[in-house]
Amino acid sequence: RKMQPMAIFRRASMTPATAPPSHQPKPPEPGRTAPDPLSIILPAIATLGAIAGIAAVAWLAEDRTADRPRVKRRTDMVLKDLETSCLGTAEILRRVIRHSPMFGLLGAAGTTPIKFGINGSRIDVAQSQTFIHLVNDVATMLVLATQACFDAANAIEDGDITPPEDLLHRFGEVQEGLSKLLSSRAGLKSTVEGALAHAEKLSGLVRELKGYQGSGG
Repeated sequence: RKMQPMAIFRRASMTPATAPPSHQPKPPEPGRTAPDPLSIILPAIATLGAIAGIAAVAWLAEDRTADRPRVKRRTDMVLKDLETSCLGTAEILRRVIRHSPMFGLLGAAGTTPIKFGINGSRIDVAQSQTFIHLVNDVATMLVLATQACFDAANAIEDGDITPPEDLLHRFGEVQEGLSKLLSSRAGLKSTVEGALAHAEKLSGLVRELKGYQGSGG
């Protein structure tokens, strides 16, 4: 009986279509250099400094003159704006902390004494929009706080708000704390966290100040 030739099975060579997918990392998405974090952090601290500046009434009120302009806004609206600027600035600082990598709060940059030019990270389109929103928000809070603080100080001088001297001194303590925060040149992370603590303290002081409005406010 004639034997049939044995079939020879050959392994099919892998073609590009059947080869396993490459596990090479994807190229990074194009980004942009992040703006300097101090362009948000310093205006936030300036906003808090404006609010804490109410403390000056404790030793300047005696220099008031009879022909000084009177506050035209209701004191309850003035104090509401003052509280809004406190709470808004605190939330801005919390958002900076939540986006720590973008603002250079992590690693060596976060512990370097605050100065311009220490953040070299790159950000994507969504992060850049977050930054722009924060810039707009902190600018709004600075304008609101400056006007409200000016009106509140005048209302105190005119007797429309009658806080005890101790409360004004506590505003002064926050003012001093903010000055020390800047003069100590703490790291970026410590500066933001310290500013947030002062913002929360100021929010409590403003709420307390609201309890000393005159009956006409």
